[in-house]
Amino acid sequence: MLVATIPVVLAAILITSYHMMQRWEELQRETDSLANIALEHLVAGAEYPIFSGNYQLLNPVVMAVLKQPSIAAVEILDMSGKRLYFQQTERYEEIPRKDVRTLTREIFPEIPALDSLSEFDSQQPEVHRIGLVKMEVADTFIRQRQDAIMYQSMVAGLGFVLVSMLVAGGISTTIIPPLERLTGFIGQLASGNVKQRITIDSGAEIGNLQDSANRLAESLQHAQEAHRRYTAELREEQHKSQQASQAKSEFLAMMSHELRTPLNGAVGMLQLIALDNEAEEFYEYKSMAEQSLTNLAQLLEDVLVVVDTEKNNLPVVFAEHPLPEILATLMHEFSLRALEKRLSFVVEYDDILSQGKIRVDPSLVRQIVRHIIDNAIKFTEQGYVVALFSIHQQPTSHWLRIQVKDTGIGIPPDKRHKVMEAFSQISSSFSRQYDGIGLGLTISQHISHILGGSIQLRDNDGGGTQVLINLPIKRSVVSGNQDTDVLGMALAVLVVEDNVVNLKVAEKMILKACPGANVVAAENGERCLECVAEQDFDLILMDCQMPVLDGFETTRRLRANGVTTPIVACTANGSDLVFRRCIGVGMNDYLGKPLSLASLQATLLKWGRKGGTEVSTTDR
Repeated sequence: MLVATIPVVLAAILITSYHMMQRWEELQRETDSLANIALEHLVAGAEYPIFSGNYQLLNPVVMAVLKQPSIAAVEILDMSGKRLYFQQTERYEEIPRKDVRTLTREIFPEIPALDSLSEFDSQQPEVHRIGLVKMEVADTFIRQRQDAIMYQSMVAGLGFVLVSMLVAGGISTTIIPPLERLTGFIGQLASGNVKQRITIDSGAEIGNLQDSANRLAESLQHAQEAHRRYTAELREEQHKSQQASQAKSEFLAMMSHELRTPLNGAVGMLQLIALDNEAEEFYEYKSMAEQSLTNLAQLLEDVLVVVDTEKNNLPVVFAEHPLPEILATLMHEFSLRALEKRLSFVVEYDDILSQGKIRVDPSLVRQIVRHIIDNAIKFTEQGYVVALFSIHQQPTSHWLRIQVKDTGIGIPPDKRHKVMEAFSQISSSFSRQYDGIGLGLTISQHISHILGGSIQLRDNDGGGTQVLINLPIKRSVVSGNQDTDVLGMALAVLVVEDNVVNLKVAEKMILKACPGANVVAAENGERCLECVAEQDFDLILMDCQMPVLDGFETTRRLRANGVTTPIVACTANGSDLVFRRCIGVGMNDYLGKPLSLASLQATLLKWGRKGGTEVSTTDR
C-alpha cells in the first residue's frame, strides 16, 4: 500500500500545489484587471461631473466599483491637487494600511472646450489635464482568498489521497472552465464590450466574482450610455452655439447696412436743406428726408415686432376705424412705386369695408399689408399687383380677408417654409438684387398668429404668388359716421412732457388737428398739478417717464383730488404691462410714440368733448 500510496500522494501534492498556485495567480490577475477596468471607467465617467460641478453624477459608478471587495476607496482631485470627491467602503477603517496600494490615472477631456467656438477656429485646442483619479486597492481580500484557496487545496489533496483521480477530474471540470470563462469575460470588459453577461456558476468565490463582474459590467454599461448621451448633448449645444454666433454676426452686419442707408439719406438731405436752396429743391430735399426717416422708423418697428413676438409681449390695441382710411397713405405710396416700375396696381374694398368701420389694431393691420404688398412690388418686374380686402361673415364670427396677388418671380412650394424664417429669401443671390432684411413674411406671420389669424402662400393663376391672410374681427362692422365738430372747438389741452422736442411736436400737431386749441405745457408732474389747480382743461396728454414726478403718480394724485378731466398716456413703451398700469392709476386711454397726426386727431375726436365722464375700455 505504501508503494501504491506514494505515487498518489506525490500526484496529489503536485496537483494540489499547481492548482493552488494557479488559482492564486488567476485571482491576482483578475483582481488587478478589475481594478484597472474600474479605474478606466472612473476616468471616463468623471469628465462631465468635473465640467458641470455636479459630482453626485459619480455616485452610481463609484458605488458599483466599491462593491468590489478588493477596492477600498475612490478619490477625485482637480488639477491643483484639491480633493473634489471621496468615497470609501464601510470596512475601510478595518483594513491594515500595509495591505493598501494606490492606483492613479490622469483625466483628460474628450470634448473640445466651448470657449473657442465663437471664433470658429478649425485647429484642435490644446488638451490639458483636468483632474486625477486615485483608487485604493486592498490586498487583504486577496490574502483571505489565498488562505481559503490553500485550505481548499489541502482538502482537495486529502481527497486525492482517498479517491485519487476521481477528485482530480472533478476539480478540473468544475473550477478551471469557470475561471477561463471569467477571464475571457473580463478581457471583453477591458476591450469595451460591456453588453454581454457571464453565466454565474454555483460555488464560493468564483460565483461571487462572476456576479460582481456582471454587476460591474451593468454599471459600466449605464455609465457608458450616460457618457455617450452627455457627450451628444454637449456637441449639440456646441453646434447650436456656433449657429447662434454665426446668425448673430450676419444679422448685425445686415442691420448695420440697413439702418445706415436711411439714416445717411436723412442726414444728407437735412444738411442740404440747411444750405440756400430754391423752393423746389427745398421741398424735394424735405420729402426725401421724410421718406428716409419713415423707412428708418419702419425698419426699427419691424425689428421691435420680432423681439416682442419672441418674448410674447407684442402690444395689441383694438379700435374702430374705416379700413380704407387706415391704408390710404400706404396705398398712395405703393401706387407711386408701382408706377415707377410700370406695374398695374389695383386695390379693391368690398362695400362693407368702404361704407363702415371694423374693430382692429390699425397699426398691426397696416404693418401686415405694408410687408405683403411691399414684397409683391419688390419681386414683380412686369405685370400687376392686386390687393383685395373683404369681410367673410360666419354665424359666430367675422373675418377680415386680405388677398394680394402678383405676377412676380413666385415662390416654389418646397421653399415656402424657408421664406417664413427671419432674415431669409429664396436664394442668397437675391440679397444682392432685392434689398431688405428678410423680415416681411416673418413679421406678417407673427402678427397674424398673435391676432388669432392665419397666412397662406399659394401660386397665382397668372404666375407669381398669392398671399391670403385671414384676421378675426372682434366686433361686427359698424357705421362709419362720426362727428368732427370738435376739431373746430377751442379745446384746452395740457401737454405734460419733459422733452423739449417732443413737447414742440405735440404742440404743433395739436394746433394742426385743432387750430382753435389752447395748448399749455408742463415739464413734469408737479408743474402739471399746479396747472390743473389754476385752470380747467378738456384733455391732458401725460408722458409716463418724467423727472421729479412721473406720469403714473401724477395721475394718481389728480384722481385723488377729484379731477375728472380725460387723461391720455403718451409714451414710447407699448407693452401690455404699461397699458394696464396706465388704466390702473386712472388714465383713460393710451397714445403711443412716435406721434402721428392721424392718431392724435383721433384722440382729440374721441376725448376732446368727453369731459372726463367715461373711461376707455380699449381691448388689448
